[in-house]
Formats: sequence, C-alpha cells, structure tokens
Amino acid sequence: MNAVLSGWLAQTLATDAPALPSALALQIWSHLGWSVVLACLGASLVGRWLPSKRSRLDGRQWGVALLLALWAWVPGPYSPTYWLSLAFQAPSVAAVLLCDALLRYRFFSTRSSSAVADTPRRFALALAALGVLVGWALLLDTFARLPVQLYAWGFSPAAAALVGVTALLPWVVANRPIAFGRTRWWVVPVAVLVFVLWRLPTGNVWDAVLDPWLWLMLHGVVINGALRAWRLRKQAVTGASAVESARDLL
Repeated sequence: MNAVLSGWLAQTLATDAPALPSALALQIWSHLGWSVVLACLGASLVGRWLPSKRSRLDGRQWGVALLLALWAWVPGPYSPTYWLSLAFQAPSVAAVLLCDALLRYRFFSTRSSSAVADTPRRFALALAALGVLVGWALLLDTFARLPVQLYAWGFSPAAAALVGVTALLPWVVANRPIAFGRTRWWVVPVAVLVFVLWRLPTGNVWDAVLDPWLWLMLHGVVINGALRAWRLRKQAVTGASAVESARDLL
C-alpha cells in the first residue's frame, strides 16, 4: 500500500515529462489570445482619449477593437501576433478571459453593472494580492533565489490541482452565495480548466493563470485597494472625531 501511494505521489509531483500543447493549438491560441487583448486595449485607450456620452461602446471604439482583432489574425510578420509572440510568447488564459470580460462589460454595461457593484471586494483584493505574491516568487525562482524550483513544479498535475482548489476558495469562505454570472470569479477556474484540457499556453499552469502584464496590473489593483481602504478608514476616523466634538459642544 505504501509503495502504491508513494508511486502515485511521485507521479503527481513529477515534472520530468510535462504534457505540452500541440503546435496547432498553440498557434490558434496565440492569434486568439492576442486578438482579444489588443481589442480590449484599443477600445480602452479610445474610450479614455475620446470618451463618449453613452455608456456603451460607440462606433470609434467598435471600429478600433474590430480592426485590432482582425489584424492579429494576419499571418506572418505583418501581424502584431508575430512580434508579440516572439517577445512574450502567448498571453495567459486568465489575461484573455479578463480582457474578454472587460469587452463584454463595455458591450453590455447596463446588464452587468449591478453584478459588478455587488461583488465582494475583499475576495477580489485577496486573490489579486495572492497573484502578486506568486509572481514575485516566480521572479525569485527565475534568479534561483528559492530553495525549490517553483516554475518547474507548475508542469506537475499537483500544481494544477492546487491552483484550481485555491481559485474555488471564495465560494467556500464567502458569507453569501456568489452569483454564477460574475465573470471575475470564474476567470481562474476556467483558466485551469482550459489548461487541463489543452495545456495552453505552455504546458505550465503558472503561465495559464499569470503572465508579466497581468502581474503588473495586479500590482495596480492591490495598491488601489489599499489606498481605498486607507481613505475609508481615514474618513471613518474623521467622522467619529466630528461626532465626538459635536457631543462635547452640546
């Protein structure tokens, strides 16, 4: 029994024979992923530089998003996908899902605004902080500053199981049920599912849920959340002081 358990554990933690994505799946994912990311980036920049009075995407944002998405599918060096893949390989599944969620939020803002506003922010901030910590750990592993090979462990089945279980923790610890329509809570579980099925983008689970650009964005989310919490606490302290001063005057 111990020999069987030891063999199963060794196979679960093994990283010497990783399952990699097929060349066709990787090529399709590169074009698909960069098309979604570029469309989201283009629509966001146009919306910031040329804001419209309506809440939905106007014609300019639609046009830029569609043009960039189609341009990413052009074969050869005339496509931005060619150069982005050389520099950054393929975007993570989580980043593509988040960009897709941002685009759909722009397209159907009236439908999803209430769901986004009701989302518990503490869980989103905790997951963002966890992503920042994992990114720093992977960076230290790149410079061989950790006692374990964290990135190499991402090729093992145990790593995918651990990331998947961690992504489901909000449903376990939440005081109230989380609606299935809230996209942000499905980003990491769906990314892990896509990774398990097609091993995208590199066969390593860390590349499926995190990439350098997403890691930098998570820093902004954590800093913004910390500043917001500090402002709320400061306002609460100021309000309490004002109430005490009013009582003293009375």
